[in-house]
Amino acid sequence: MKSLHLLALPLITLTLCFANIETYGQEPEKSPEQMASEQADRLQRDLKLADHQLFFVDSVLQYNFVGMRREMEEMRKAGLQTRESYVASQKRWGQKTEEAFEKILDSDQFIRYLKISGRYRDYKKRKGIK
Repeated sequence: MKSLHLLALPLITLTLCFANIETYGQEPEKSPEQMASEQADRLQRDLKLADHQLFFVDSVLQYNFVGMRREMEEMRKAGLQTRESYVASQKRWGQKTEEAFEKILDSDQFIRYLKISGRYRDYKKRKGIK
């Protein structure tokens, strides 16, 4: 179940970034900062992060969520409406997050992060691990 939260997060992020539907009684849209903070809290529980790791993880997520949103807004303004362009952007920012987390987390935490986020197979493939 935990992995579903992290796997669904990119899709939710995209939806929240571009959903401008205002309906009566609906919760206001979460900011990228709020979403990053919530994900950092989940990662703290799932990976048992130390306080200093949580600080760095939260900082990385704050920067990357805001950056991804900004990039997607620029693409939208430029008229790039293809799903592929948004997915490519999302993958780029995911890769940046992964690279930063590899430096912050110990090896067990990092492997656990990759597994719960659904990125472990791709990581093994890139690194030539069997």
